Amino acid sequence: MNGRRLLIIAATGNAHKLEEFRSIFSGCFQECAAEVISQKQAGEIAGKVYISPDETGASFAENAFIKSSSLERFMLENAALSEYAASFRAVCVTADDSGLCVDALGGAPGIYSARYASAPGSDIDASDDANVDKLLSEMKNVPDAERTAAFHCHISAIMRFGDKLDSRVRVETCGSLEGKIAYERRGNGGFGYDPVMLLPGAGKTVAELAAAEKNRISHRGKALRSAAGELYGSFAKLS
Repeated sequence: MNGRRLLIIAATGNAHKLEEFRSIFSGCFQECAAEVISQKQAGEIAGKVYISPDETGASFAENAFIKSSSLERFMLENAALSEYAASFRAVCVTADDSGLCVDALGGAPGIYSARYASAPGSDIDASDDANVDKLLSEMKNVPDAERTAAFHCHISAIMRFGDKLDSRVRVETCGSLEGKIAYERRGNGGFGYDPVMLLPGAGKTVAELAAAEKNRISHRGKALRSAAGELYGSFAKLS
């Protein structure tokens, strides 16, 4: 075993999300020397391309679990990756599903946030710019008082440990961030809908926040820290 080291496999192909995973988990597991890798890196270790599952769930929670459980199976079914994971004190497959829910749009785009501007029925994500353009167009005649919205995130994390990774702990957490839809883009930070998610209390959009401040208050930051706290409790018992 590698002492108290913990392997985190993030079930995402989004480079921005991966950096948030690394920043938040590293902060919560400082003394454990947590190593965070992406699903692509996991596939490289396995010697096989990892193909993300279709997100067929009806909620953020269902989609997050679809992603975490799929990557868990991939890890357990590939000898090279399982051997690598078993060299750590524990391995945690972690997935998020998140999106923007706008009250004036009946909760849309919701679980379809990444595909909002895609063709109807498409399972291919649209670009951030296209999604934001569509949102601003849909909201152009909505008055200020009715522009309320919230980011929501659900984290599904599965920890495996033991010589054969045969012990399992599952954690499910969520987080949210409320605000209003701005009339135009503001800020160069973040990604997705961050440039148009206005935080009235701060007088800034999420894209105008420093990365550390965003991680502190964001929906994903809240959900990840909550998950990390629960996982840490399980991990500490292995010592």
